[in-house]
Amino acid sequence: MPVMWRVYRAKHGPGLDGVGGMFSDGRWHSRGARVVYFGASAAIVVLERLAHTDPPLLPDDLRLGRFDFTGTVEVAKVEEILTLPPHWVQEEVATRRAGDRWRSELSSCLLTVPSAILPEEANFVFNPLHSEAKHLRLVSERPFQFDARLI
Repeated sequence: MPVMWRVYRAKHGPGLDGVGGMFSDGRWHSRGARVVYFGASAAIVVLERLAHTDPPLLPDDLRLGRFDFTGTVEVAKVEEILTLPPHWVQEEVATRRAGDRWRSELSSCLLTVPSAILPEEANFVFNPLHSEAKHLRLVSERPFQFDARLI
């Protein structure tokens, strides 16, 4: 059972319905897809959030949540779907194509992918439309603020 982490705004909640993916492209999905991104560690979700938010615009109501599954869910690996090109970090069209194919096939609820910020770390793409999505649950959460030395 994978442990997953997410930084989110208290005002909006964990965002497990994937609506956020409907409004913009992401590394592993095209705009219009209901997906939710998680990290395999608290540290990588903090780095990811920092990389995707302008520091002066960081909200003051962030939460750090830990999630897991209460049921069995197959975890697909991106290597099973696509051989990543050598410069995959700059080739988001290829990674989006792989993620979109995975999501449309409904072969698993989670896709394990490398972080573009630190490829040695893993992120997860969660498909809230998959039949196993009901097994995701929030285990714990706490208020989160970035250390001033990072911003």
